Amino acid sequence: MATFYSAEQTIISGPAFGAPPSTRVKVNKLNARVRYFESLFVAPPSGAAPAIADKIVWGKLPLGARFLGHLSKLYWNTGTASCTLNLGDNIVPARHLAATAITATGGAVPEASALINTGVGDITTGSNQITNLKSVGAFQVGFNIAGTGIPLGAVITAIDRNSKSCWISSNATATTASLAITTNGGAYEATDDSNSVANAFASTTDDATLVSVVAGAQVANNQVIVLKGAYAQD
Repeated sequence: MATFYSAEQTIISGPAFGAPPSTRVKVNKLNARVRYFESLFVAPPSGAAPAIADKIVWGKLPLGARFLGHLSKLYWNTGTASCTLNLGDNIVPARHLAATAITATGGAVPEASALINTGVGDITTGSNQITNLKSVGAFQVGFNIAGTGIPLGAVITAIDRNSKSCWISSNATATTASLAITTNGGAYEATDDSNSVANAFASTTDDATLVSVVAGAQVANNQVIVLKGAYAQD
């Protein structure tokens, strides 16, 4: 009977004596401390409440935090018919939760990024480097990566977040700018916290600030919505 090892176990076991050291497993992925995030929004009792396309800004995760959607939940009491909320960031509005009705009292688990994540990057025929990454937190060493022109079974072997580039185990077979890319392997990791009051929380690269977008109908006056989240920090 054969024995197979996870990527983490391969790293922990380390190289043979005298060989170059292996990459350390990131703390936010193995033996991390789970931290708690709670944010409350109460719509005004009368007058203007968040309308279609308006945003609710919940707050920022620390850089390097992996959002644990399966341990988190968005809660609400009774609201307006047809009103929905998602949960994500300014790059991918529904990164953690697709648009979900908040009409009847209830809750939803925002776990869309628990395994599968999406990003964008540029590939070049014959090269194993992907450049101009967007949603950099979707690209992590060991993750399976897929997209038109990326060979089946390719995995991410290295990443440089400063230059927004990663390297994969196979050379690309096409040249494409802004290619839609899917990665599989684990939770999304916050890499950019450039949202601020000064830019009206509208940074197009920020993935650390959790945001919900209203759709379908206006949020009900006096409706209470709470995001209770968990994350592991590097």
